[in-house]
Amino acid sequence: MRKHEMLCNIEDAQTIHCLTANATVSCSKCGVKAHNPADVCDPVQLPEPGMIGD
Repeated sequence: MRKHEMLCNIEDAQTIHCLTANATVSCSKCGVKAHNPADVCDPVQLPEPGMIGD
């Protein structure tokens, strides 16, 4: 993968799985989740586990 290639452009399932493990952000444009904000077009921080009520 080239540096700063966005997840929405990656087709290899194994690469996607590696980059999305333990996601911390999602893309507000396409909804893909990623661990590194640099891997999505428009990152939005995901809430910490347990921060959302029952």
